[in-house]
Amino acid sequence: MPIPSLKDQFAALIAAPSVSCTQAHWDQTNRPVIDLLAGWLGDLGFSCEVQEVTPGKFNLLASFGSGPGGLVLAGHSDTVPFDAELWTAEPLQLREADDRWYGLGVCDMKGFFALIIEAVLPLLDQPFRQPLLILATCDEESSMSGARALADAGRPLGRAAVIGEPTGLRPVRLHKGIMMEGIEIQGQSGHSSNPAYGHSALEAMHDVMSELMTLRR
Repeated sequence: MPIPSLKDQFAALIAAPSVSCTQAHWDQTNRPVIDLLAGWLGDLGFSCEVQEVTPGKFNLLASFGSGPGGLVLAGHSDTVPFDAELWTAEPLQLREADDRWYGLGVCDMKGFFALIIEAVLPLLDQPFRQPLLILATCDEESSMSGARALADAGRPLGRAAVIGEPTGLRPVRLHKGIMMEGIEIQGQSGHSSNPAYGHSALEAMHDVMSELMTLRR
């Protein structure tokens, strides 16, 4: 089957909603995006593996060539939630204006996968010395469960990676990381007749927040 044009790929990816959110009423499956990419890449000769992370959430790992090392082109398949009323046009429909394409996920970051396909098309009739891997993860915008599942699976990936997340639309050699910590405070029940019998978790958290704000400053 012929691969759609670059613009048609963009349009199809944007039209496939794949919102990820910690709030269940916004959250959606990313399967339509994964199916589109797996279909196109499979037709180009890539070996496509779909990993189910949780019900309705999937990673795609597509590889061309074999052996150790190689290059990974990585991105995520989900978008943030959206309010169509705040858009000047339909967010799930590709729109062209002022020599630009607009739509939910054009830059961040469904469009990266269409750009990958456009870039590799002229190269696939040549022998690859090392494999090329294309990775599309789920839930980057919320829980990062896709990346975690991939790490837990222990799959060896390439020697180098290009991540298509835009940073002012300029190449960046390295990027900042992120570390998350949680603080849990357990109080003790008391009684209004003698508050000294209890320990307020809210008051303790107030102290924690003050210390965190001091640390931030």
